[in-house]
Amino acid sequence: MEAGGVLVGLLITEGSTIDLLMIDVDRQRQGLGRLLLSQAEQLLFAEYQEIRLETFASNVTAVAFYEACGWSVSGKLETDGPDRIEFRRHREHAGTA
Repeated sequence: MEAGGVLVGLLITEGSTIDLLMIDVDRQRQGLGRLLLSQAEQLLFAEYQEIRLETFASNVTAVAFYEACGWSVSGKLETDGPDRIEFRRHREHAGTA
């Protein structure tokens, strides 16, 4: 994601997983993360019924962000490193015409 010709955000996906979402620390809390996440969701839901992401359990800001964006915690992941939480989101079904 660019703003004024400067890279301010980055999002990487792998399959149905949002693998990385980063916003420049000086540009956080301006809606850019929400915008980038929303665009990724649209792209992934065009292909998958369910999408997922992970974050560190200790990253309370990220946990609150994903919950505020409508993501649901599906559980903790078993790892040798820091505790991680998995989030999942299902594609919403539109009414039939």
